[in-house]
Amino acid sequence: MPHRPEDDWTRPMPRTPRAPDGNQGPPPSWEDDWTTDRQRRERDDGWPQEGGHTDPWQDEQWDGDGWPDDRRPRDGRGSPPGQRSRYGSRHPRRPRYGLRRVSVLVLLVIGLYVAAMVWAVAASWLAIGEVDATPTTENRPGSASGSNILLVGTDSRSSLTREQRNELKTGHTEGSRADTIMLLHLPSGGEPTLVSIPRDSYVDIPGRGMNKINAAYSNGGPPLLVDTVEQSTDLPVDGYLEVGFDGFVDVVAAVGGVEMCLPEPVVEERSDLDLPAGCQDLEGKDALNYVRMRYSDPRGDLGRVERQREFLSSLVGEMTSPSTLLVPWELHAAGTATGASLRRGEDTSAWEMTRVGLAMRSISGGSGQSITVPIADTDYATAAGSTVLWDEAEAGELFEALREGEPLTVEP
Repeated sequence: MPHRPEDDWTRPMPRTPRAPDGNQGPPPSWEDDWTTDRQRRERDDGWPQEGGHTDPWQDEQWDGDGWPDDRRPRDGRGSPPGQRSRYGSRHPRRPRYGLRRVSVLVLLVIGLYVAAMVWAVAASWLAIGEVDATPTTENRPGSASGSNILLVGTDSRSSLTREQRNELKTGHTEGSRADTIMLLHLPSGGEPTLVSIPRDSYVDIPGRGMNKINAAYSNGGPPLLVDTVEQSTDLPVDGYLEVGFDGFVDVVAAVGGVEMCLPEPVVEERSDLDLPAGCQDLEGKDALNYVRMRYSDPRGDLGRVERQREFLSSLVGEMTSPSTLLVPWELHAAGTATGASLRRGEDTSAWEMTRVGLAMRSISGGSGQSITVPIADTDYATAAGSTVLWDEAEAGELFEALREGEPLTVEP
């Protein structure tokens, strides 16, 4: 039996459009297909459809030279003015070059600033000299709470000319002695403590017998001084920093002087020191002789070490002020001048140096404690002359508290 596709009920057959009266009309012509397709495109593009608003361009005619009133499609793709094109947004998207340029500029400035800060810090660190300050003895104190840094100011005049010595009133004694001795305790947690050790303290110098503590530096340099401090305090010394007369003057000059507020006039004929009462900036020979003065101070060596602590705290405060630390060229100038004036122990790391600066800044701001080793006698007669005798009981309590990380009971 022959196969007739028209009889296949499973095959979908195209339906003929019907007229409004229900009768099937003629098949659609190509004009109807074009109209339907046009309506679909107009609907997708947002153009008016039949029965709606008329085409805004239907009254416009081409005159051979352009559109009347210069009304042309504004989006470049044939869309009427004000209408959204099927090919894109109403207004072309502009690349955000402005934001990118600003971001790149900000990153560039930040990079240059960081590089400048690294340059300043590196130059300051490389300017610091080194010295062997490690004791040779095997009988050193065991580990203790926190860290201890020995700060030493010497009376070294080796780099000063004769004219400079005369100007600064330093004298012409050769060699060097420990003129200032301080032990900075950096706890594992809490506030730092700065302990002044009078230079005439009468202590046992390992291998040398009883003598003034500054004799340890004269006879054995930094290693013997560190060993003497460790044996006298039973505290391990973890770092060492040293500055001489010449370096001290340069450091003070690098920060433009240090402000000190004096409750009364200070006069010492021996060093030509004559300072009025009140707040003033000290530098040069006035700064040096102010911290060294003791003959005109009724408290002698005790008054001297107190002035040294106050001046050092103010000096570090000036060096660590935001105007110095956050400005690369200022940091470079102050850092290199300070670094050239300092000598650090070979085992003293950059991190320990940073901690010293932060601790001294805290002390200068009123945090932490600044004290002197408890004294029993400031004029103790010995074979070495007039010395300073410690109060053994209270000094022992002080060093034990630092060793164990306990609160201090000694009054500043």
